[in-house]
Amino acid sequence: MTSQSFLRKNIIIWGCIFALFLVVTGCTRAPQTGQPGGPAPAVVDIWHSLQGAEEDALQRQIQTIMKTYPEAIIKLRYVPEQNFVAFSYQAQAGGEGPEIFIASREIIRQLYEQGTLAKTAYIDQDAFPATLSAFQFGGVGYASPWLTDIPLLYFRTDTASVPVNLGDLFSKGGVSIVKPDTATLSTWWNGQGGRLLDASKPVMDDPSNIAFLKQLLAWRGAESLRIDPSALNTFAAGTTPFMIAGASQAKFLTQQNVPWGSMPLAELVGGQGQTLLGPTLGIANSAVKTNEAMMPVIQLVEKALLTPEVEEVMLQAGQLLPANKGYYLRPEALKGVFPQANIALAKAWSLDSMAPEWKLIPLQDTAWSNVVVGNFTPEDALAGAQGEAIKALAPK
Repeated sequence: MTSQSFLRKNIIIWGCIFALFLVVTGCTRAPQTGQPGGPAPAVVDIWHSLQGAEEDALQRQIQTIMKTYPEAIIKLRYVPEQNFVAFSYQAQAGGEGPEIFIASREIIRQLYEQGTLAKTAYIDQDAFPATLSAFQFGGVGYASPWLTDIPLLYFRTDTASVPVNLGDLFSKGGVSIVKPDTATLSTWWNGQGGRLLDASKPVMDDPSNIAFLKQLLAWRGAESLRIDPSALNTFAAGTTPFMIAGASQAKFLTQQNVPWGSMPLAELVGGQGQTLLGPTLGIANSAVKTNEAMMPVIQLVEKALLTPEVEEVMLQAGQLLPANKGYYLRPEALKGVFPQANIALAKAWSLDSMAPEWKLIPLQDTAWSNVVVGNFTPEDALAGAQGEAIKALAPK
């Protein structure tokens, strides 16, 4: 055999050995989840109450997440808000239901009270403190905040100038609001010393509360505080120069070509007030379906949904704003309503879902309403609220 033939034969032999090695190692490689021959993907059911464009946007985001993470198959199911709690409880009583809920703060609270929720699988540490507190029960998180809202003061840039304090605001034509309640006016109330508790005891008739309610009544009597269920449309038409409304309403005003500006309500009380959050959506996981085997994929899906990128898509489809602080650092959030909303959200009133204030706020709202319509004096209305508050907080 010539040396050339011998070399050719060796090359062929070693080529066959190398090819056989590739085949063997390929066959022995561990199959990957979500790929042929690998373990079956985990199925994650999500129940939500979104409709229309928001539901469509959520569906698109879910498709993107599944392409990125083939180890998860995600199924969406719409459940009407009015049936959400009862339907979820009945399903879990039979060992069924979803792994994940997307629902409002009120629905999350009711699900928690029925024992339907587990501690949240993924906590979004980049969420605003007040939005995190909204889904905490006794300091423990049972949902992560996803989308939220917060009241701001809007002003017409064509007819009004920026007020420097409350006195200046009410000398410039006053303001329109939908309702005279704590959700709307908490910033001005607590920014001037208003409080519900003192050393864990109710103080509904505290002198500062009486003083604020008298001030409210005086503004109302002078027609500088206008209670208007159609305040948004009134402002858009130019009939009122100032309005208190959620940051989420900026989209409507822009679409209507209204010349508007906005500012945090706390700026009119020396930056001292804390504002209650508006409507807020959270992402929670099921007590029945959250187990050791499912925990990694539940965490994966929740983390993917809670990114600023997904929250921005949901913002474009609806109105509620991202609860993730990271969104407000993005270039598109450095204009419009977002810088003001960012300031307000960072200083919002942080209340645990089990905080006693939630039992007292409705009592204060009733007192304010009774005074505004002329049924009671501020002193009598708040004295009555104090009696109800003592009963509400009494040990059961």
